[in-house]
Amino acid sequence: MPAAAPVRSPLPGTPAAPALAPFTALSVTLSVQMIATVAMTSPSVLAPVIAGEIGVGAQHVGWLVSLAYLAAMLSGLNGGWLALRHGSVRTSQGALAASAGGMCLMAAGHPLLLLPGALLLGVGYGLTNPAAADILSRHAPPARRGLFFSIKQTGVPLGVALAGLAMPALLALMRWPSAVLVLAAAITLAALTIGPTRRRLELAQEPAAATNQAPAGAGNSNQAPEGAGDSAAPGFVESLRTRLIAPLREVMAFPPTRQLAITSLIYALIQVSFLTFLVSMLKIEHHYTLALAASLLAASQAASVVARIGWGHVADRWVDPTRLLGMLGLAMAASMLMLGLAPADSPSIVMLGITLACAATAVSWNGVYFADLVRHVAPHKVAQTTGATQFLTFLGGMSGTAIFAGLVSLSGSYSAVFAGLALLPAITGVVLLAASRRKTALSSPAR
Repeated sequence: MPAAAPVRSPLPGTPAAPALAPFTALSVTLSVQMIATVAMTSPSVLAPVIAGEIGVGAQHVGWLVSLAYLAAMLSGLNGGWLALRHGSVRTSQGALAASAGGMCLMAAGHPLLLLPGALLLGVGYGLTNPAAADILSRHAPPARRGLFFSIKQTGVPLGVALAGLAMPALLALMRWPSAVLVLAAAITLAALTIGPTRRRLELAQEPAAATNQAPAGAGNSNQAPEGAGDSAAPGFVESLRTRLIAPLREVMAFPPTRQLAITSLIYALIQVSFLTFLVSMLKIEHHYTLALAASLLAASQAASVVARIGWGHVADRWVDPTRLLGMLGLAMAASMLMLGLAPADSPSIVMLGITLACAATAVSWNGVYFADLVRHVAPHKVAQTTGATQFLTFLGGMSGTAIFAGLVSLSGSYSAVFAGLALLPAITGVVLLAASRRKTALSSPAR
């Protein structure tokens, strides 16, 4: 491993900075992830408050969230190209700017502006992971990548919790449009604050113009693609192919990244289903009060923060990330099965234990997944590959709620669906463990 990565100077006339800035990288990526999650979660928190005022049913927030995730899927595919061309810190700033813009549109209070507002929130949310993966893959110590990625991913539950605390507090002081604008201003300030970190975080990147493996047509500010001549940017069709379709095709053509992308789709489907329908199951089938059911969900968020960090440490020190993902899949299946088979009269302390087990598995795999992904990808491809695999991750999240709701309609039971879905991570876990064993056998010296 070289002592330092090659450096470039994207800012003319600035002195070279240290190639590695791990804690700066972690603080920036964690902050951006948490803030983008706050923005993405805010519509769900605000829906019961503003629905009557703007003449839209509170239940329609589900359509807005789905639209936002669709935008996140597409923007994530484009995130690698943006990080290559403009740098990962600037891409992160753009993500926060999009989030702030989306909140400003929603603050207008007009139903027609809710749709573009949701699209902008999704664009911001989709850009965070490709940029963060590029930054952390370069600056996190290789032996601690699992821990760094896992800590960064705690920004998701922390952001959900912060949105749940900040929005009610602001609403107690002012009307909801003003509260949304205050939050948008705070997000804009955060985007400006991380700007100076470019000098430390982007100097360690290899020049995009010098990497002949860059995606065809993915231009950069220093050198045009070969054969482009003096013409303008490639046409719309070519841009669509190189920025959106080609990264996804590359991921699916390479077995290790294809396996991880499909794993993320399955695990995200289980994660979003658990987070979306746990409260409904506990209230309708276990006859819990709404406050008690919601408190179990809140406990699961807190547990997932601890578990994410813990699994990242395990992946760095003791267990190969691919094998750990497989083990988590089996544990996820077991916890989902326990959740589905628990009797309706189970004591709340038993359900708390099962809920925490679900949180420690179904909601805590993400950091290990990213740490495993970057091992299989060249440094200049990390952002692009992350955006492409994220497309399938978000597809799993989007489809999970629809599949779960449809199965509940057919079976009439939340518990039965939770138990049935346990089959998906079980199969995925077995496949990952088999792949890990094959990799170990191939790397072992011949006897």
